[in-house]
Amino acid sequence: MNTASIDLYAVLGLSKDANLAAIRKAFRARMRQTHPDGRPPEDAAAAHEEMVLLNLAYETLRDPGKRAAYDLDRRAARNAKQEQHHEPPPPPTPQPRVIVLDPQVVDFGSVFTGETRDQVVTVRLSDNSTIRYAWALTDCGDFWRVVEPQPYRDVSAVRLRLRVRPLSAHDALGLRSDRLRIMVDDLVVVVPVRINVVAAPPPPPPAPPPKPHAIVLNHRYINLGSLWAGAEVQEQVVEARFDDGSPIHMARVLNTTGSFWHVVSEPVVHDTTRLIMRIQGGPVAPDHAQGRFTEQIHIRLDDVTETVGATAFITKPPALPLTLANWRDFRLTLLGLIMLLSLLLLLGSIAFSGVYALLN
Repeated sequence: MNTASIDLYAVLGLSKDANLAAIRKAFRARMRQTHPDGRPPEDAAAAHEEMVLLNLAYETLRDPGKRAAYDLDRRAARNAKQEQHHEPPPPPTPQPRVIVLDPQVVDFGSVFTGETRDQVVTVRLSDNSTIRYAWALTDCGDFWRVVEPQPYRDVSAVRLRLRVRPLSAHDALGLRSDRLRIMVDDLVVVVPVRINVVAAPPPPPPAPPPKPHAIVLNHRYINLGSLWAGAEVQEQVVEARFDDGSPIHMARVLNTTGSFWHVVSEPVVHDTTRLIMRIQGGPVAPDHAQGRFTEQIHIRLDDVTETVGATAFITKPPALPLTLANWRDFRLTLLGLIMLLSLLLLLGSIAFSGVYALLN
């Protein structure tokens, strides 16, 4: 047994400078603790091994010659172990360079006829070392091509963009495969390329034409009541907007005057949501025919036109009502007529008297 690998002092629980008396005392105490007779049967094997170590430690350390040889062997083993730790580790074994593809397979998936699609494949080395030179040996295939092919030098990775050429209705449908070959340093890499050509879906139905705007009026007809020449002004307000509340770029009143009405608000309004028209009755010409009349007011919101009916009853001016001021005027007029009649009678009497005097 190589005793240099075993700490015999620790077996007895002693320090390295223990004397012979301490060694004997420790040996007896450890023997009483370790003896197989005082331990359960299942620990018999372990107790036997401990007894062997105790006897070895006692036989070696109680003999000065054996103890000196043991201490020398321990120091030599410890020094050898320290020297072994100071030696540099051997250099790692260089790993072989492996080309890494991302993705492993260029799969365009399902592509409709007439459609194009791109995929990117990245090439690098497993140890992330520099690629000295690389290029695509074939820059086009059965159904694909490399976008902007070019050689690469001293790069960490190579990115190639592949694009599906436009497929026509004459191309066969179904799964198709091809291969892309890339030269990387002194190695040739083969990348599988796949596509599934499917028939183009039918075109979607045409979108329904946009629903035309409709103009909403708060009053489609307005009644201006009875009008005559010199009548007091009557006003009606008409509001116009789109039914969906959309903005109005330009709103205008196409005809701003009629025979018995006129528009007093702004005839043209830009960028609004509603058109407000203030319509007043009159002026009525003195020779205007009498009766009930209806005329149309035309408005336009963007490119949509609508009409508003305006109705009025044209009459003669009404008789002035009898008021206190009118009664005073009437009395003065009557008094003037009486005075004029009296003056005429007086002049007639004088003239008659003169004629009668001349005749007699």
